[in-house]
Amino acid sequence: MIKKIIYGILLSILVASCQQKRQESEVSPYKPYTIDLSEVEYSEEPQLLSDFVESIEYIKFSEEPLVPYLTCLAEDNKGNIYLDTPNDIYKYTPTGAYVKSLFKKGQGPGEVANKLSGSVFNIDGDYVLVRDYGKSDYCKFTLDGTFMGMEHHHEGMVSKTIFAFWKNTELYSYVRNAPYERYSEINRDSLFFFTVRDLATGSVILKLRNYHFDVKGKVIGPYAVSPCAPAYRGVINDSLLWVKPSNVDTVFCTTDWKDLRPLYIIKQPKKAADYAWMTISEAGSENYSINEFLNKMRLIGVWALDNGLLYSYYQNMEQIGAGFCPADGKGKTFSKLFKNDVDKYCPSLDLYNPISQGELFQKNGYLYLLVDAFKFFEEGTQPPFADLTEDSNPVLVKLKLK
Repeated sequence: MIKKIIYGILLSILVASCQQKRQESEVSPYKPYTIDLSEVEYSEEPQLLSDFVESIEYIKFSEEPLVPYLTCLAEDNKGNIYLDTPNDIYKYTPTGAYVKSLFKKGQGPGEVANKLSGSVFNIDGDYVLVRDYGKSDYCKFTLDGTFMGMEHHHEGMVSKTIFAFWKNTELYSYVRNAPYERYSEINRDSLFFFTVRDLATGSVILKLRNYHFDVKGKVIGPYAVSPCAPAYRGVINDSLLWVKPSNVDTVFCTTDWKDLRPLYIIKQPKKAADYAWMTISEAGSENYSINEFLNKMRLIGVWALDNGLLYSYYQNMEQIGAGFCPADGKGKTFSKLFKNDVDKYCPSLDLYNPISQGELFQKNGYLYLLVDAFKFFEEGTQPPFADLTEDSNPVLVKLKLK
């Protein structure tokens, strides 16, 4: 009996030890991991897709309508795919068959005359918000294209910018509307990077404070902000959302908004732009000389995976690209392309713009992006579909992540 008890205790210790080692080997949302880019440099040598991709799947879309430049894409809980373009939102079946446009173009009630920027999808709520030039509020449509009315956006000199939905919560920020008084000092991130509202109760459940609010730049001439302002964001899995305010070096994560923790802490080269430099440069085009602006290294955008970080980086006008850095690893180079060393179909991928513009989509362990059809006819590749032509619509590429 004593031997059985001792054996049981030893077995329990062994199982607990194995479980602990397995858990430690996985990226936990409760431990900050380092993304070391402190020595990163541009390289002409392509990155490798196999660094973070296990396999690749493809979806061919209907030939009509022709899809122009993509703003973002989404997939609903039934597998239907939505391509958000500068002028429209196209809905497709899971196999790529065209279903419909989500709204009519025009000046009438429930119509959109001049669509602005990227749309904001609330997949669980079964609707999407669309900005229309000249209208102060969002146009709200179901994912079947039924007009639901207007969602509040404009508040005089301040606009409420809704930029994401997750688990029945709404993420938004308040932005002071232009024009600004010349030479006035601003920090476009405001006192809070963003606010989270519970859609069920209407109550605010979190505000991420900007402890750099004292950093301000002078409004001198035209200004620009990050294409994903106020924050880069995405969903790693069903229970983990990540978000990174545009100019900070921390990727935060949460499972329920009760606790917002650092997931990835990014270390950059000493000569790279920091929060102050980015904030001041975004206030006005003349805060720095042209030479300094064009030759300042800086992190542009990120996309968080559960085992590391995809990032787009700028070194100078000629040396721009993207790279991958594993969690607690070191990213030494970024390049114009990720070479496909996974299968025989996909061309080398330029991920700089998809990362910088937030055009990627992640779900169920896959990373989605659109690739122009003509690229599958370049040397070293081949079309994944027999009826694909160079003039076909872009192909949806689904990268199964490691």
